[in-house]
Amino acid sequence: MLPKWHILFGILFSVLVYLMFNITIIQAIVIFSASVFIDLDHYIFAVKRNKIFSLKTIYNWHKNLPKNHKPIMHIFHTLEFLILIFFLSFYFKEFLFILIGMLFHSILDIIDMIYNNKLACREFSFFRYIISDKRKYLRIIFL
Repeated sequence: MLPKWHILFGILFSVLVYLMFNITIIQAIVIFSASVFIDLDHYIFAVKRNKIFSLKTIYNWHKNLPKNHKPIMHIFHTLEFLILIFFLSFYFKEFLFILIGMLFHSILDIIDMIYNNKLACREFSFFRYIISDKRKYLRIIFL
């Protein structure tokens, strides 16, 4: 999903949560920020892979990926990272609002990927990604 949609839906969701539940403006801002800034891992991935630091170039690179490209590891979008934030929310209340924003973002991404038939283009588990990557390396070594 394009950043402009995450920003728009993030604002709407944060305001809705603020109005429906007894949270502060700061907590609503944390939910919004987490729902948008989770995508920093897209930037990190592109910098690591392509050695490009221009936000505009990275945005265009992601936007122009082929429809059925191989899965990309976006670490902040993984199940393991969400579980880490979940457990941190038991010790630090602020992480609960970060988790809410990240889950909202992830749900929007999944809906968008299903709608655009691109669900296979995202890796949802860090450990699965590492294991499947190791198998590729083992095949190369032993063949």
